[in-house]
Amino acid sequence: YDKSGDWLYHLVEAASLAFTLGVLWACGGGDKFSSTKGSRYGVAYLAVPVLVVAVFIHPNANVDFLSDVAWTYAMYLESVALIPQLRLFRKSSSSSRGAAARVELLTAHFVAALGFGRLVELVFWYFSYVELECAKGSKMPGYVAVFAQVLQLVLMLEFFWHYARAVKNSTPLVLPTSNCANMV
Repeated sequence: YDKSGDWLYHLVEAASLAFTLGVLWACGGGDKFSSTKGSRYGVAYLAVPVLVVAVFIHPNANVDFLSDVAWTYAMYLESVALIPQLRLFRKSSSSSRGAAARVELLTAHFVAALGFGRLVELVFWYFSYVELECAKGSKMPGYVAVFAQVLQLVLMLEFFWHYARAVKNSTPLVLPTSNCANMV
């Protein structure tokens, strides 16, 4: 076992923690750090239920409850992390006095790239979900990992549809004012 790179992993993890805390601090500042007034979203509505699911459905990869739950929580949380952004898209399109709202080009490409990454991750987990057995031999953590990827893609379907049309027609991404997808 080579321990020569261990310090680097600890350094990267500490830097990641510092950046994450900085982002959380900025998110807590509300509209002060946001370009869109009234864009606050209660993160507890997403984070707490996902944590509860991670505590009860997690693999036993490291044989350490804390690290297994933390890894699982991060993966599950990634699946719902774009809900506030999609909700903001929807809110801005419905509050623009009947006119459809345009999504900024870089934001649209960024969200589409995240969705593409989720698709690649779904393919990965489809072929390796069996690796996530829990201590009792249940494959439930693997099934939930695949479900988390599918959930993210389903939540993004309407966005993908309008994004693909905008790219095909070389027009800005414009979201409609109302339809069935107003649930997000």
